[in-house]
Order: sequence, then C-alpha cells, then structure tokens
Amino acid sequence: MRIIARYITKEIVTTFCVVTIVLLLIVLSNRFVHYLAKAATGELPISVVFNIVGLYIPELLSYLIPLGLFVAILFAFGRLYVDSEMTVFAACGISTQYIIRLTLTIASIIMLLTALLTLWIVPKVAEIREQVMSEGETFGVMQSLLPERFQTFSDGSLVFYIEGAAAKKDDSLKGIFIAERPSQPGSTERGWTLITAEEAQIKREDNDESFYLVLRKGQRYQGLPGTANYTVISFDEYGRAIPNNNEQKPSDTLRLVNTTTLLNSDLPQDAAELQWRLSLPISVIILALIAVPLARVRTRQDRFARFLPAIVIYIIYYNLFTISRRWVAAGVIPSYLGVWWVHGLFLCVALVLIAKETHWFKRAG
Repeated sequence: MRIIARYITKEIVTTFCVVTIVLLLIVLSNRFVHYLAKAATGELPISVVFNIVGLYIPELLSYLIPLGLFVAILFAFGRLYVDSEMTVFAACGISTQYIIRLTLTIASIIMLLTALLTLWIVPKVAEIREQVMSEGETFGVMQSLLPERFQTFSDGSLVFYIEGAAAKKDDSLKGIFIAERPSQPGSTERGWTLITAEEAQIKREDNDESFYLVLRKGQRYQGLPGTANYTVISFDEYGRAIPNNNEQKPSDTLRLVNTTTLLNSDLPQDAAELQWRLSLPISVIILALIAVPLARVRTRQDRFARFLPAIVIYIIYYNLFTISRRWVAAGVIPSYLGVWWVHGLFLCVALVLIAKETHWFKRAG
C-alpha cells in the first residue's frame, strides 16, 4: 500500500512541478517583454527589469499553483488509466476512496503553501517590487533629462536645461535652469518664471505617481519681459514637479496591505481582497476533488478526452469568483456572501462527480 501511495504521489508531484514551471515561464516571459519595452523607451533602467520580473514570481505562483495541481492530476491519473495501472491498483485493493484521500493529502500540503504565499509572502514581496519600480522609474525620469541640452515639456511651455551629474554618488544633478511661460498664451498676470540652482535631486513621494525635482541653492525670478516689474527669491531648497508624458497606472495598493489589517477592516474593498487571498488556497482543494473523477479515462479512450471539459470547468470557476470579488468590492453583494457561494457551488459539483464515478447513487438506492 505504501509503495503504491509513494508511486502515485511521485506521479502527481513530478507532473505538478513540471506543469507549474512551464506555466510560470510562459507568464514570466510576457512580463519580461512588457518591462523590456519600458526599458527600451527609457521609462525603466534595464538593470532593474530582471529584479522586477523576479519579484513577480511569488504572486504568479499563487495564481498558477491551483491550475498546476489541477492539470497535474488530470495528466497523472489519465496516464495511469490509459496504461491500465489503475485497474491493477483496484485489483490490489486500492479503492477510489483511497485515491481521493491520497489526493486530498497532497492537495492539503499544496494548499498550505498557497496560503503562505497569498496571506504573507505576496504582500511583502509586492511592497518591495513597488519600491524597486518606483526607484527605477525615478532613474528613468533622470535619464530622460539629458545633460547639456535644452528640453521642452508641456507643449513647449516649460524648458529644462541640466549641466550634468554632480560629483557625489547620490543621483544628484548640477547646473539646473528652468524656464516656464504663462499657462495661458497672452496672459500678463504672472509673466515668465526662471529658476536656476546649483544642485538638484529627483524624488518621488510615497503613494504618489508624480516626480519632483528638489532644487538646492538657487534663485527664482518671476516677471514680465521688457519691464522692471519682477521678483527675485533666493532659496536653499525648492521643489518643482517634473511633467511626465508617460501614462502611469495607479498601483494596486490593496496588494501591499498585510492580511492582519484586512481582517480588522470593515471596508468592502478590504473584504474583497481578503476573500481573494483565501480563495486561492481553497480552490486548490476543490479543483483537486474535481480533477480526480474527470481524470478517469475509459478503455480505448484518449487520455486527453476529458481534458477540454475540465479546463472549461476551471475557467468558469475562476471567472466566477473573480467577478464575485469585484461585486464585493463594489458593494453589489454583501461581504458575508462574497465569493463563498462560488466555492460552495463547485464543491457540490465535485461531490456530484465523485458520487457518479464511485456509483454512490446506485448503492444508496
């Protein structure tokens, strides 16, 4: 019995690892191409692309592990049925109930791994990834400000000139000149604004998509050309927003919130995020239960004969609890109902499929 259990476990775990790694490489390649395009346009330095893509691995694994185990059970048991090994196991006293219990044991371990990822590791890593991306985008903005060249922004109303980088290794700039004309053509209310500074540094505030040029040791001139009506202000430090022509999507800040904070929150958005983090581990068990009866292949039937309906079930399941998550966040459905009705529905589907395969209805009748 133990030898057969180790054999089946090896088949499932080996197939699970291979399938999950293949899926991860496919998704990572898409992420890599996306951020490589950003690096090509100067939005990100090429040096941080690999770091950002690598920091996506835990989050992607939390999505792919349930699917990987589902496909692994279909593949592993499908091969055992086609090669008549399941028939031999049955002759040795290995029942379908034992196969289900063994599968649930494996799925429970993988569920705990998924819960560790979704509830603790992914929020921590997402916070680090956001910080790396923020620093990378700041460096990208610095690269866009070319030294010893006049550059125009905001349809020519703003002119930047930077002499070059300072000697200090702190990403600072030196010799800054900024000229800004009135926002409305022909306006004489404010006139032109000229700013000069010895040094400057680009910064980005937390939870803010804007970049700021912090100028040090400089002067600010404002007035109308050709008149003596102007003002001069000397400053030790002065902040100036840098226009960014690239469209930026706001980061998903809920992914950065730790699970304890979500548990103590009454907001529907936080409830939706918490239920999402719990749904992925729960789906591991439910998908494993669905996969066991669907992997059964009849005599002279192709091993992939039931693979298509299995994938259709997975797509419907995943989309339903994704939609339910959005409904909870929008307040369409109450939090206590949330995504749990989807899991309950597909748990019933799994039990019906198992009962059909084990002929429970006939024995009960």
